[in-house]
Amino acid sequence: MKAIAILFLLAAASFAVNFEGYAQMHLVSDSINYGGGLHNWGQAGFRMNGSSWDIVLDANRVMSGEDAVIPRFYRNHLEAHLESRVHFGGFTINPEIQLAKDLDSAMVVLPLSLGEGYRNSALRPGLSLGYSIPGVFEIRGSGKYWMKDVIALDSDIDDTQWTDLCYGGDVLWHTPVGGYLAVGGISHQTKLDGFEYDRSWSRVDISAGYEPLKFPTMTFVTAEVEHSIYTGEDYTGLTIPNRFTARLRAVQSVARNVMFNITFSQAADFYNEETRFGPFQSAIKGQYKFGGWGNVPSSIMIGGQLTESAITTRLGELEGRISIVSGLSALVTGKLWYGPSSVEGTGGYRTREIIGGGLEFRMNNGLNIYGIYEREASNLAPNDVWGRIRGGVGFYPAQF
Repeated sequence: MKAIAILFLLAAASFAVNFEGYAQMHLVSDSINYGGGLHNWGQAGFRMNGSSWDIVLDANRVMSGEDAVIPRFYRNHLEAHLESRVHFGGFTINPEIQLAKDLDSAMVVLPLSLGEGYRNSALRPGLSLGYSIPGVFEIRGSGKYWMKDVIALDSDIDDTQWTDLCYGGDVLWHTPVGGYLAVGGISHQTKLDGFEYDRSWSRVDISAGYEPLKFPTMTFVTAEVEHSIYTGEDYTGLTIPNRFTARLRAVQSVARNVMFNITFSQAADFYNEETRFGPFQSAIKGQYKFGGWGNVPSSIMIGGQLTESAITTRLGELEGRISIVSGLSALVTGKLWYGPSSVEGTGGYRTREIIGGGLEFRMNNGLNIYGIYEREASNLAPNDVWGRIRGGVGFYPAQF
């Protein structure tokens, strides 16, 4: 990565290009691991761009998991993602490649109850192509290929290659009266060498939407319906039903510093002999911005979300940043969450009540430091109340 960065710096010095870099590190730790568990990650990268192109490289180190209290997952890996985008005329070319190397092998569940395994590494190249006439016509196509090196457990086959191929495209037409029509499709194939596992499915999407051309100032409304036609089977071997989805989104800015965002979505699934209601989602978010006492903008966000399908989740949240003085801000956070649980003794569902606060300091050179202490309560006897610390440091952007 160091050699690549040096080459990009030399290129940036030779041509009229912009070069930005950033780095950030975060830490989350619970006093017990019923909540977010342990989650540490560091990320660094840079962006170089010219008049009609840009190149972005991101690299991160992630370690997360839950210890012996609830040993449900564990990850410790390095990941790098290199992406570029070139524009000429109305065309866009977007090649990318992603590499993940597991420092401690990450557990994976093999499809069709074939057992468990450990992933050692994964490689994913991809390519997207597009052409657009702004406000009139867009056409896009993309393809991605995953190659995962997996060691299977409880099987005579030790080392296997797990591959996924996904490709598709779509066409979008914006009508003169504010509506739009789109047709697209995607195809996905999964192979697991040595297990004679080769499954594929495909989907065709037909959608239409409307964005009113005449609405009050600072008001945005869009409505969309989409019908998805599936062929093939999912990873459990079941036939995938066709799905119809209706969505509505409205954004209202009462003033320049007060905004409300409301969304609704309802799906219906069509099986061979019956129709079932699919997931229902609704969310509302309100944000108020004000000056505070320092030079960093202050804001308060209140939101709520409901999702219902085979399971139900509810979420209410509050986030606040109040500027105190010269880059120093007070942080306030609160959440009330209800949803499914795999922890014994919760009856399949549990509640989480989270309240916390902390401080954030932003410097003029892009340095950002924050720390938050949160208290969480839940129906997890005997440890029904515990604490969590979240903190991090970031530096973005650094101009070269």
